[in-house]
Amino acid sequence: MRHRRLPRLDLAGHTYYLTCCTHNRRPFLRAGRAAQMLIDLYAGYRDRGDIRLHGYVIMPDHYHVLVTLAAEPSVSGLVRKIHGVFAWRWHAWAGDEAPALRNGWGEAGDEAPALRGRARCRIWQRRFYDHVVRDDEDWRTKLTYMHGNPVRAGLADLAIEYLWSSAAFWETGTGPVACDGIRW
Repeated sequence: MRHRRLPRLDLAGHTYYLTCCTHNRRPFLRAGRAAQMLIDLYAGYRDRGDIRLHGYVIMPDHYHVLVTLAAEPSVSGLVRKIHGVFAWRWHAWAGDEAPALRNGWGEAGDEAPALRGRARCRIWQRRFYDHVVRDDEDWRTKLTYMHGNPVRAGLADLAIEYLWSSAAFWETGTGPVACDGIRW
């Protein structure tokens, strides 16, 4: 029996823990430039006052963010906007010919992925996971989980060593993007 998906709740002013995956778990986010593009998009929405960005981790085939909706009324709208702009920028960066990833393209680096074919490839999985954060303990649990993700995946020995994460910011106050503190 197939279960129907519950409707998504859009609660202005609430904090969400989001998990978004790439289409077919392809490593579109493996290159540092791609990871930075995604972080910069969330930071841009934060700088405009649409969201508060509390934490993030960008993995090769998915990412997690902890955000509070401010002026942005819908978590679905936020993700749709960010994924749309990211896909457009990623395709422009990867080449004018539509990119299609070969299985297991090279090591992590800033090179554009190998191109073949003429049709634009799909970057993002259609659905994403969202969780409304209920309290301080829930917030800390989600932040700790996301920061531990690169260590569990074998991408870093320590969470603060992984460049595409807010772990270093929360530990040392430095990192690619500053994060907003907790406010209940």
